[in-house]
Order: sequence, then C-alpha cells, then structure tokens
Amino acid sequence: MYFMRMLGTFLCFLPILSVLLEQQRATYWLALLGINAFIWPTAAYLRAARSVTPKKREHQHLVLDAAAGGFWIAVTGLCALPSVVIATILVCDRLSAGGLKLMRKALLALIAGFLVTWLTQGMPFHPQVSETTLYATLPLIAIYILALSLLSHSISRQLSRKTRELERIAMTDPFLDIANRRLLELRIHTELDKLTASCHSSALMFIDIDNFKEANDRYGHKAGDTLLVAVSAILRQVTRHNGTPARLGGDEFVVLLPNTSVEEASAVARQIMDEAAQVRVFPDNALNCTLSIGIACATAQMASVNDWLKAADDALYNAKRDGKNRIFAY
Repeated sequence: MYFMRMLGTFLCFLPILSVLLEQQRATYWLALLGINAFIWPTAAYLRAARSVTPKKREHQHLVLDAAAGGFWIAVTGLCALPSVVIATILVCDRLSAGGLKLMRKALLALIAGFLVTWLTQGMPFHPQVSETTLYATLPLIAIYILALSLLSHSISRQLSRKTRELERIAMTDPFLDIANRRLLELRIHTELDKLTASCHSSALMFIDIDNFKEANDRYGHKAGDTLLVAVSAILRQVTRHNGTPARLGGDEFVVLLPNTSVEEASAVARQIMDEAAQVRVFPDNALNCTLSIGIACATAQMASVNDWLKAADDALYNAKRDGKNRIFAY
C-alpha cells in the first residue's frame, strides 16, 4: 500500500503541478500539493502501522485519498485529461483494494471533496489541456496502470499458492503428512472411473497395526504416536512412485495402488511388513511392530468407493482372523 500510494501521489503530482503553474496559482497551493504528494504517504503508513487494525485504517486512508483527488480536480478547474484519469484510477484502485463497498465510499468521498472545493472556489471551469499537461499526464496513465497490474498479478499468484497450500492441508493428515480419508476417496473414485474405461488391475490395501491399542495403553501415547509416524514414513517410502498412502483414523491405514495386480500388491505388502518389523519404538525393544494387511483388487461389480473399501476391509478382517501379522489378498 505504501509503495503504491507513493507512486500514485508522485505521478498525480506532475499533471496537477503543470495545471497550477499554467494557472499561476499562489505558492501555498504548490506547497499543499507537495505535502499531499510527498509527506502524506509516509504519514499514512506510520498511522496504519501504529494502528490496532491497520487494514481498517488503510481503508480510511484510501477514502481520504479519493477525497483529496476530488479536491485537486476542483482546484484545477476540471482540467479534462488529468481529472478523468485521476478520478478513474482512484475509483478502480479502490475497487481492486476493497471491492464495491470501498469503491462506493471512495466515490462518494471524491464527489464530496470535489463539490465542497469547487463551490467554495467559485466553480472554476478550465477543461482545456495544454501540451505540457498532456505529457505530464502520460506517466500517470502508463506507469501507474502497469504497476497496478503487476501488483494484482503478484497478489493473484500469492492467493493461488495459499489456495493450493490450504487444499493440501485439507487433504492430508496434519500429524502424519499423508493423505486423509477425503483425498483417498477422491483418488479411489478417480481410479474406479479409469478402471471402467480401460482394462487393467488396481489394488487397495487395508493395513492395521497389530495390538496397537494394548501397546499404546501400556507404553503411553507418545510411544504410540512415534509408531504411527514410523509406519506412515514406511508407507510413503515404499509406495512413493505409484501409491497413495492414507490414514483413515487411529492405527488404520489404506494404500491405493493403481495399475497393480494382486501379486504385485502382495509383494509391496511384504516389503512394508519387513520394513515395519525393523521399527523399534518401545522401551527395551519389548514389542516388535507387526501388521495385518488386507488386499482387494477392484472388480466390475464395485459401483462406489465404499464397495472397494469394504472389500479391502473384509480382506483385513480375514488376515486378523487368521492370526495377525499376515497378508490376505483376493
């Protein structure tokens, strides 16, 4: 805001100064113009910086800027080109900075500043534009509009980055940095659509940490959390090229493996189990980390995400029923 105000007041200073000199205005008008152009931007910045609500304060300043614009339009006697350019930039700038609400306030302030000054000055009317004033106005048209466009582009890019970051946060488990159920279901839905259109196999893997609740109760939540982090890191590492690991909740994980046969998925599951067996998070290595894994490949009968999840969950149930620490696939 400070840079744009400094740039705007300086560029407006040039055509207004040209008109005042041509009209042979008194020195105090030139001094007032200099204060507006070179002192006011810094004063506004300091006032906003010291405010409890700087955004609200800056919106007030933007309205004051518009009133000042109306004041100088009246002082110059409605000199056509500078008046139209200054009024247009002031109104459009407020629209981009604060929307229609701020634009309406600024427009009213500009009209009020103009009418009060114009009437008290005896309604001067000098619409003619000299060659000097024309050239003095050109930098305002070109440079300020270019700067405003660059600023808008920069803000747009920042908003895009923030939006992507918020989407990433909304789609991942904040603790384990892997996909959450929302992202997983979107990926599964997309994969089911692909499978409908083409003939290939994809697998869904349901993973449960064996005896996690008992270990968590025995050794504390800190050790349990460390184990969850370790398992999620293994899932990210093993499936980084092709899979989407996700946490459904608690100690339940799901991995989507596109373009993967049941045999290939079983091999991935075995690698995950081998890596998990090396994890040591409990005191004195009292417990090894074992996993139960159920694998289900999509079939033509699966009409929804829940159908595929249920199939993988059923496979996990069979793995746990058969004694845990094993893989069940179909």
